[in-house]
Amino acid sequence: MDVLGLTRVRDCCTFIWTQGARASRRTVFVRAYHCAACVGEMVRSAKLQRIAVTGSVPMDRVRDALARQDRELLERWRRQLRAAAEAGFALDPETAAVLPRLLEATDRALERRFRVVAPGTAPLVAEASRAAMQSSMLGDFLFDAVLEALPEMTAAEQRLLSDALAHAAVEVLVQGALEREAERRRRETARLARLAHDLRNSVTAARLALDLLRRRRAIPESRAGNLLETSLAALRDGIEDTLLDEALAAGGLRTSVVRLAPMLAQAHSAAGELGADDKKITVLLRKPHNGLSVQADPRVVRPAVRGLLRAALQVARPGATIRVGADAERDKARVAVAVDECRKLRGNRLPDLPTLALARKAAKAHGGSLSTRLSGSEGCEFRLALPRVQRH
Repeated sequence: MDVLGLTRVRDCCTFIWTQGARASRRTVFVRAYHCAACVGEMVRSAKLQRIAVTGSVPMDRVRDALARQDRELLERWRRQLRAAAEAGFALDPETAAVLPRLLEATDRALERRFRVVAPGTAPLVAEASRAAMQSSMLGDFLFDAVLEALPEMTAAEQRLLSDALAHAAVEVLVQGALEREAERRRRETARLARLAHDLRNSVTAARLALDLLRRRRAIPESRAGNLLETSLAALRDGIEDTLLDEALAAGGLRTSVVRLAPMLAQAHSAAGELGADDKKITVLLRKPHNGLSVQADPRVVRPAVRGLLRAALQVARPGATIRVGADAERDKARVAVAVDECRKLRGNRLPDLPTLALARKAAKAHGGSLSTRLSGSEGCEFRLALPRVQRH
């Protein structure tokens, strides 16, 4: 199809005149982005000059051809996926599931691209339809703008331009959708974090109040009292894990220089709350060098360090001693929580400790590691390595 000329109406919309290789009559295309006033004036002018005005070309033949090849196209694409995998550059297998939906959407677009979304349409379907129409309208606008500037474009160049615009539309729409979803998740995570922090503070206050009442002997030792204490501890642990999990799932770690001395001191002060007093376990803090710091997200690392202490308390025998400390090790800082008397399973191995799962995720997210090891005949140790801030 050759571009014969351009007409600008009312200093507003530009219309392109075209003529096919086999057609004897000129045609003016009306696009969805053209305003109604300009279209009306263009139609009146075209009638006087015996120029056809159209908004589309009948595509029934193309629709029928696609419908006849539906199954064949699906099988050909599966063969293409297998061939690509065998050649060593595997394509995304999910495209095999996308193709049938792509064919259905193509058929609807060939029938009519711009249509009002029917009442009662599912919100996701309606949003996708509106996004597709917006993308098509912008694509038409850019395509015609290039034709205005370069009317001598060949058919091959027009085809490549059309492909590039379709490619760019998918990229922009998907990126926009992902950015909106990331922002939604960020807001939801912030809301959940505020709620979890409030709950954690309330549980801590309840636990402290329970301890105070017990010291005053206002609450006698009983099964109900022990159950309440255990439940409050489990609830706080669950909140800690939720906060850590949400921070990791949200992505985009907000790292800063975190000094280990106050962080370990904070974990040490929570030992009684985590159950050290109940098991008559002594928790000793070996203060690290004041300058020992890590590059990490404090929202994630603080509960991870507490997770190490929780794990140590879970495996420590009653009356054991736990030592908490940190050392510099090349480009890493290693937080170590050592237990002198561990409860072990047969085969001299530690029991499964789900509380370490999130701490392990935190270590991986920061490019560090989490490890456990046995020491001596009865001892064990949990180590968390994180990127160390180098002091110059």
